[in-house]
Amino acid sequence: MAQNYDVKQEWEKTKKQLIRFGHEVGELVRKGEDEIITLSQKGKMQIEVTTTTLKKEKLYYLIGKEYVKLNDTSKSSPALKKLLEQYHKLEREQKSISSKLKRKSTKKSARKSTAAPARKTAKRAATAKKTRKRAAKQIAKGS
Repeated sequence: MAQNYDVKQEWEKTKKQLIRFGHEVGELVRKGEDEIITLSQKGKMQIEVTTTTLKKEKLYYLIGKEYVKLNDTSKSSPALKKLLEQYHKLEREQKSISSKLKRKSTKKSARKSTAAPARKTAKRAATAKKTRKRAAKQIAKGS
């Protein structure tokens, strides 16, 4: 067995590694929290959209019921007008929530697609240039 084992020196190395590991874990936890918050917000919005859809379906039923009560399609009752206003309000609300949900999804995908954008842009530019040259040659041939 080695009798000259230096505990203090090993402890310093281990301590530095533990501190670095702690920082990395803390960073991962913060990222995880952000993901959980984002996913819960998206889930809440999707539930709101579904709830609004169910409310609209119930209004369809009530509007149909009121329409059948009228028997005369040329007349409109105040109850029917009120139901139609509620329906339009729910429709606007659903569109608003859906657009917010789409914006959240686009922000997320924009964050993910930041890897190597210059390389992608250069490839697209080169491809576009080749396409323009081919088109110019075809036009010249046709003339």
